[in-house]
Amino acid sequence: MNESMQKYFGEPISVYTEKQAIDDGVLMKNPSIVFPECDVLTTNLFGYLDKMAKLSLLTNTLELLELILKKASFIYIKQRFKGDNDKDFFVIKGNNHFKSMWFVRNDHHKITAMLPEDY
Repeated sequence: MNESMQKYFGEPISVYTEKQAIDDGVLMKNPSIVFPECDVLTTNLFGYLDKMAKLSLLTNTLELLELILKKASFIYIKQRFKGDNDKDFFVIKGNNHFKSMWFVRNDHHKITAMLPEDY
């Protein structure tokens, strides 16, 4: 929370840090170097990608993650955000076969990758 927000709202009642979320298994460090701006992702997203990779039989989980992160990196670098999205939030839209994925700025000025239900 930045200083002006803290002055307006007061001290936070509770804080759940990224480290706690990693320790609890909610978040994980990004195992790929394809999109360094994305430093963490939800374990729910990784589990979903694992399931999708097993269904496809054509790729493994890390390869699938890297394909998605290449697309996310392109969107981020080219600033091709659509709709209400901005530099702190963008979406790779899903289709009939694949869920949408969100990329949200985190407290470390990096990006967290997640499924919409993880927000």
